[in-house]
Amino acid sequence: MSGIFKRIDTVFLQVNDFEKAIDWYSTVLGFPVRWKDDLSGYAALEIGETPLTLIRSSKQVKERKNSPISFNFFVADIEEAHRHLLRHEVKAEQIQDDGTVKWFEFEDLDGNKLGVCHFNE
Repeated sequence: MSGIFKRIDTVFLQVNDFEKAIDWYSTVLGFPVRWKDDLSGYAALEIGETPLTLIRSSKQVKERKNSPISFNFFVADIEEAHRHLLRHEVKAEQIQDDGTVKWFEFEDLDGNKLGVCHFNE
């Protein structure tokens, strides 16, 4: 590890409908709001050590079909995570398995591509 940089403090993600995105991430993914600034358009959600900070976009963010995954969520049970997202009608791809890592991609309300992964720690 770097002697200067200790950790990633937060991950930022732009969203079109700030309130709807906060509700979706809190309800569907189960991330409680750590803090919210309506005036500036920032909301930090609890996800362990590194929070996810949603940023209200100043203009409509176009669908991101060709964009890469923004980041992965690590889960203990990838099959349950996949079933959970499908129950909430989230667009999720099939689980992939290379023998060491299992993963799949899904999209949030704004078309941000996110990943889920699992491997033995």
